[in-house]
Amino acid sequence: MLPKPLDSPYTSCYCEENIYFLVRRFLEQAEVKATWDISAVIISNVTKTVALWSQLKAPAANTAVIWDYHAVLVLRSRSGSHCRLLNTTPSIEEETWIYDFDSILEMPSRWEEYVEKTFPPDSDIPSQYRSLFRVVSGEEYLRYFASDRSHMLSPAADSSIEYISPPPPYPIVCGPLAAAHGFTNNLMSHFVSMESTSKGYGTVMDREAFASWCSQV
Repeated sequence: MLPKPLDSPYTSCYCEENIYFLVRRFLEQAEVKATWDISAVIISNVTKTVALWSQLKAPAANTAVIWDYHAVLVLRSRSGSHCRLLNTTPSIEEETWIYDFDSILEMPSRWEEYVEKTFPPDSDIPSQYRSLFRVVSGEEYLRYFASDRSHMLSPAADSSIEYISPPPPYPIVCGPLAAAHGFTNNLMSHFVSMESTSKGYGTVMDREAFASWCSQV
């Protein structure tokens, strides 16, 4: 059976934190850990202008939203490759599923549907809107992620500083190893940045490589 987000915290425009708590929720469940590899995936590019379709905030149907970055969770089966070797139809537990709190698609969605309806082939869109995918293991994401939410602050008309979107009600998130290394904010530098020189966590993939990884080929 697929795990459900249930009462996992959600705050609009704080996708990286929503996924942080969903990763933690799933890693706390022994059955989920035994069945799937749990990964956080940060979606962005070097210009921080990625086009995603099937998003709740789209201004109209069949219209893309341009995000500076986005975050989703991926459950990738631990037994799917064995199923393919046997040439049998995969069960729910033998497939890859994507959780996106901000999509109009079912949550979770099978990876094929999610990728097809969210990311057109790179050849169909201008290069500045093509997505790159930073895949980070759930354990690494929990240990090293840190955000002080400063990227969501903007000068107001009265010269004060205010949040672009209301922040979550809980304290800022800082993983134990991020704290041990003195990080209070590495969201942009170690997760969102897709520059070849960035010292980020996980592995950066283009659309084709991400689809291949999801399919476990």
